[in-house]
Amino acid sequence: MSDLYGEYCDLLTVGAPVCIINVYMHYKRLNITFPSDLANQLRKEIPARTRSQYIANAVKEKLYKEKNLKKELIKSYKANAKLYEEINKEWETVDLESWPE
Repeated sequence: MSDLYGEYCDLLTVGAPVCIINVYMHYKRLNITFPSDLANQLRKEIPARTRSQYIANAVKEKLYKEKNLKKELIKSYKANAKLYEEINKEWETVDLESWPE
């Protein structure tokens, strides 16, 4: 699978892309702030020379999910539209019973 950046990506079982970054990609230094407990956990669990790549992959995954969430919801609603109609028909009489005439 290829994402927006033209990198090679594999999908994990959760559907999140894991990408191999192009060696020729341009990098930009950012100064960001984390809550102390999260920063400590990151330092403890992720080796020093791989933290930037780890954070970049996490941000890329989050952006990918947010971008595609709406598309996936629309796709799901369309795929299940017939089922939703059937459920509504089954409950229609119950819904109408509670309304005063």
